[in-house]
Amino acid sequence: MFVHEKKDQVIWFWCIVWAALFLLTCTRTVLVMFHHVPLDVNEGWNAQLASWTAGGDHRLYSSDRGFVFNNYPPLSFVLMGGLVQLGCDAIITGRILSCFSVLVSAVLIARIIRIVTGTLPAALATASLFLLTANTAFHGYFGMNDPQWLAQALMLGALCVMISRKTIELTGQRLFCCAFLIVLGGFTKHNLVALPFAMFIWLFCVDLKKAVLWSVILGLLLAAGFVICYEVYGISFFRDVFLHQRVIRLGRVIHSVRQLPFMGGMLLVGVGVFVQRWRSMDRRDPSVLVMLFLVFGCLFGFLESLGEGVDYNCMFDAFVAASILCGIGLACLSGSEGKRKKLVQVCWVMALPVLCLLPLWGMTSYQEVQTVRLKDNEWQIYIQSLRMRNTSLLCTDMALCYWADSRDAIDRFNLSQALKKNEEVVFLREMIIHHRFSVVQLYGTMAHYSSGNIIFDSWLAKAGYRPVMDNGEMILLGYIR
Repeated sequence: MFVHEKKDQVIWFWCIVWAALFLLTCTRTVLVMFHHVPLDVNEGWNAQLASWTAGGDHRLYSSDRGFVFNNYPPLSFVLMGGLVQLGCDAIITGRILSCFSVLVSAVLIARIIRIVTGTLPAALATASLFLLTANTAFHGYFGMNDPQWLAQALMLGALCVMISRKTIELTGQRLFCCAFLIVLGGFTKHNLVALPFAMFIWLFCVDLKKAVLWSVILGLLLAAGFVICYEVYGISFFRDVFLHQRVIRLGRVIHSVRQLPFMGGMLLVGVGVFVQRWRSMDRRDPSVLVMLFLVFGCLFGFLESLGEGVDYNCMFDAFVAASILCGIGLACLSGSEGKRKKLVQVCWVMALPVLCLLPLWGMTSYQEVQTVRLKDNEWQIYIQSLRMRNTSLLCTDMALCYWADSRDAIDRFNLSQALKKNEEVVFLREMIIHHRFSVVQLYGTMAHYSSGNIIFDSWLAKAGYRPVMDNGEMILLGYIR
């Protein structure tokens, strides 16, 4: 008993250290969150789609007026659209919701570890390390207007409902609740498929009848969701989400998994302890489900990372699973006989990658805070300039477009993807040729400006659009006969 208390003291110490460092990293998050400067190009994209939903025109898919190629499910836009109707700023509110979703995910991770191991110190310590890693190695998505962490939190809720110490506790109600949260998560972010696969295989090995029941419930809920989407958005929902064209490159793997080494300590501890316990472990052990989650998270993450435009968020399933497995391993180490020195070493292994990252994160965060502050006034000038012309304004920066209250914007990345795939974007070209827009917003100087897409720029040039206003780095093109 005395040995266990000593080990708990070690874990509590590291829990306090990780929690304190996480709170320190939140300084950067708070300092940049409330500025009207986009932290990522996706922020304006998500906000524009939310504003369309708030407007009630349901042009989320195959829009004939917004020129936005939407391959995301509608749930996050419906939620944010409701908040926009209440007067909220979609981008700022989305950032707050993202932070809240990460915190909820941490609570659920702690809860899952506590259910599996019965150990509170290991659960809280792992949740603290998870938060610290999320806001350092993966800080680009902490406090960014994006539905990724909201979907992850919903999926973790499903895992929390399914996991129990006894298989007999998996009642029909729990299976339904689990499937319902899975579907909500899927209709928030469609690429989170690792956990459903892992759940099905684990249930199939544990209890075939419950696996079939859960699959039927999940299938019926998915079918109901698809029927609703068809009634609201038509066949374009299925075409845009499931047949979305994207350029595939093998070299993209390096870009999308570049942050994985920073969770390497958690992987080593979690997987290492799991392998040591494998021979004595029952297949009904929830650790097996978490390990399956990690394997599928890595597999699908690597496959998704091949697509252009995919960022390291494709590995968030693996990150979440590794955190849970690490917490289970930490709890097992604290409960096993052995020297306290070994537990201290393990905690150092878990923390070392992130601790090495902190100095670099500090310099990057300082530069980011300074940049956002400098750009805030500049962006306010841009926004006011665009608001004066928003009756026939076409934006190439979707965050500017949203804050300037303009409904017409171009999704430049997916436009480029469509053109690379030799798709005809007739609706946009025709609108430019017929001078539907009196002003088009770009970036650059009067002599050198570009949207980032050669074909789109050629349409503007052939249609007679020329610079009419130079406002710092922002250029406005107007139709000149």
